[in-house]
Amino acid sequence: MTEARKPFGKFIVIDGMDGCGKDTQIELLKEALIGKGIRARYTREPGGEGVAIAEEIRTMLLRKNGPPTVPLCDFFLFWASRAAHVEIMVKPWIYQGRHVISNRYDSSTFAFQIYGERQFQLEPAFMEIRGRLGYEYHPDGYIFLDLSAEEADRRMKLRSEESKQTESRFDAWPLEKHHDVRTGFLQFEQTVMKNDRRGKVYVVDASRTREEVHADILRAVLTIVETPILASAAL
Repeated sequence: MTEARKPFGKFIVIDGMDGCGKDTQIELLKEALIGKGIRARYTREPGGEGVAIAEEIRTMLLRKNGPPTVPLCDFFLFWASRAAHVEIMVKPWIYQGRHVISNRYDSSTFAFQIYGERQFQLEPAFMEIRGRLGYEYHPDGYIFLDLSAEEADRRMKLRSEESKQTESRFDAWPLEKHHDVRTGFLQFEQTVMKNDRRGKVYVVDASRTREEVHADILRAVLTIVETPILASAAL
């Protein structure tokens, strides 16, 4: 006889194209949730807050002047990092009833490595690996900050000029690839989430003012946090 599961915390992902404003919005979200008395642990991918092996893989993946690589190698490195992130950090935290909010997750792998790199033959592998991480630990909600590829590219160039450097090798991708990445994020719900009874996708128009975007994100997060997990989705 299966014991009733404990009330897990919620696992929420905030994702989107480079330049969509995730980092800024997550900082605003932290302040808003603290003000409402909602505790959460914040992490990001690739890598993971306090997960050493995942952080080492992050360094390998993002460095701009590293050795040549291929899309298939990147795909499995992202999943290797994620496996450590989930097992070492995410699972224990939400099992204790605490919320986890991650800046990027498997939705980025789908958008960048499958759509951005046009490696559509990897979709079955993506779905199988995702399932093996444990259905009960799939995100309860994804919040995608949607932006045109042109506006994202403009923002990244401005950010690069201000900092005098690009943050990762993916920032230097041509505009065409950023179009594909955006398509990947928008396709994620239809392709990946169609049979996932646990999670929901929220798409937020990130071209608006910072305050307008924040209001939509906060509304989505509060909805996710306050929505009970259905028994059928917890199995």
